Amino acid sequence: MNDQQLWENLRAGSQDALKSVYDSHIESLLQYGCRFCKDRETVEDCVHDLFIYIWNSREGLSSTDSIQRYLMVALRRRILLQLKGHYRSLYEENIPFEAEISIEAQLILDEETAENQNSIKEAIEQLSERQKEAIYLKYYQKLPYETICEIMNLNYQSARNLIFTGIQTMRKVMTFILLQIILYMS
Repeated sequence: MNDQQLWENLRAGSQDALKSVYDSHIESLLQYGCRFCKDRETVEDCVHDLFIYIWNSREGLSSTDSIQRYLMVALRRRILLQLKGHYRSLYEENIPFEAEISIEAQLILDEETAENQNSIKEAIEQLSERQKEAIYLKYYQKLPYETICEIMNLNYQSARNLIFTGIQTMRKVMTFILLQIILYMS
């Protein structure tokens, strides 16, 4: 059953469809939510509140061809609303997005040395919160640009630019670190 059919079954009141959506997406939603908020309980509450909202409002929900995109957009909004009370600025760019562990794991898959891991960590620390989030969605969640645009409320070119400049920044930092290591060793 494709996403559209599953979603329509949920909207029609199928508890099996709700369970299927929940089971299929709970882990990726929790992982994504924990990038904004380190308090796993808060993220779990937001995810569960989202599913309660979906069930209670099922008849009024709009159609979707991508349940994952729908859920990620909705969860992101819920978490940002929850976090706005903890941050002075209401701008999304200023709400921390934690990308260290999972992006590092993805980027250093073939790297074996502690120096390379530290280089990657330093490079990631140079990225803006939005760049971290966009790179996480593209390379860890393996989402297409169109979905990233919808989740992050960006146009297509802005999403591509955000990821491109993030990768360029990481390359520059890592090149600089590599040159320092080479100079130190010689």
